[in-house]
Amino acid sequence: MVIEGLKKLSLNELFSRLHDSITALAKNVGSLTEKNRQMSLVDIIELRNHIRSKIEAHQDTIENEKILRLVELFKEDKNALELVKTDLDEWLSFLEAIKFHLEHTKDLGEEEGRELDRIKKEITQLQTVLRK
Repeated sequence: MVIEGLKKLSLNELFSRLHDSITALAKNVGSLTEKNRQMSLVDIIELRNHIRSKIEAHQDTIENEKILRLVELFKEDKNALELVKTDLDEWLSFLEAIKFHLEHTKDLGEEEGRELDRIKKEITQLQTVLRK
């Protein structure tokens, strides 16, 4: 669903808004990754090993299995956020380059027109995937 107000914006304004949104997301993910870094991978492994030893000793098995799954989930989420942060930084660079070209290109050449058509098609395909 496209917000009606966005349809009225120029391509340059849309890229600016996209840039601002990705920048805000990057800041939020950056803040989250900083908090996640307070718990080192060594700490996570030590905690995981401690919980496993309690499970092996049959101490609060059900609760410790849940905690172990939670620790594993946190470890995976921590790694995923680091990857997302790296990608976001790259996306911001791409947007800066696109914005530069939009500001300095008056007319699209034939090749750029084809590229824009290809991007439109890929956006439509991505929207279909994301809506599922």
